[in-house]
Amino acid sequence: MARIPEQFMRDDFLFVPVPRGEKAPHMHGWNLVAKGMRYDDKRLQFHLDNGGNYSVYAAPGSHILFLDVDDAERFCEVGGPSLTRNTFTYSAWPDSRRYRAVVRCPDYPREWAGRKLNVDGVFEVYFPAEKEKTGGLCVGPGSLHPNGNLYAITHNTSFRTVFWDAITTLVDRIKPEAHKLSIKPKAYRNAANLLIHRYNLQVEWPVNPYPTPHGEVRGASPFHDSTTGDNTSINPEKGLFYCFRHEVGYDAAGCEAIRRGIIECGEPFDGEAYKKLVAELERDFPEVRYLERVNFRRQMKAERRRKLVEA
Repeated sequence: MARIPEQFMRDDFLFVPVPRGEKAPHMHGWNLVAKGMRYDDKRLQFHLDNGGNYSVYAAPGSHILFLDVDDAERFCEVGGPSLTRNTFTYSAWPDSRRYRAVVRCPDYPREWAGRKLNVDGVFEVYFPAEKEKTGGLCVGPGSLHPNGNLYAITHNTSFRTVFWDAITTLVDRIKPEAHKLSIKPKAYRNAANLLIHRYNLQVEWPVNPYPTPHGEVRGASPFHDSTTGDNTSINPEKGLFYCFRHEVGYDAAGCEAIRRGIIECGEPFDGEAYKKLVAELERDFPEVRYLERVNFRRQMKAERRRKLVEA
């Protein structure tokens, strides 16, 4: 039975129930801050008392970052333990080949709120939620991993304070400039929507799909392996794809970028990726632009004829 550790009993932490032995929440709208629960919420306590797992994330305004180390060997080679030493850590692997560390970072750039930084598959940084939504959450210690092991606390202490410069220095050793935000998604979201309609782009469907009561379709990821066969969800009505392993979502344009190898699943579909996708689509489908020009000329001629008739 999962128990929330004392260090997590904070006003700036929010929790989401997760079924026992799973990593992804089934609660509709789980990423909405308004649906996050405090550690002392009776609904959460009832869920845990009945053997359920839980996920946790830092609430808006918090200074807490979760570091999810997916490749401990490479992380160690580049000096990663300088960040995670002497802070709270936990792992579902007896040899800690993968583990999570929790730190305080008072000077992290606030534009990263509501986001997650994936550093070349070596480790991920989960930032506090923005005002309304979280960019990702982590299964908490005491929960049962799909591999059958419990997430056990490996260093039971307080959260150490680290500074953003130390994090970016480590990131640059693995993937230079990965921590730089080239463009915010809202700056080109409308353009991406036009691109989807222009080329009739579609989200990628899961492998071995099955429907859910909420109108979504779940199954294994088409972009990478799946130990559970249930790490991907799509919303056909909204045209959205979500990967539970990397805790990141994409629209049809983002899925097309992954299919073409412009980005990997877990990486942001940012302005640079958008530009590359546009260039490839225009190269591969020149007839789209040609037909648009033909249609435009027809519309202009029709408009001129209408004005002559009215005159």
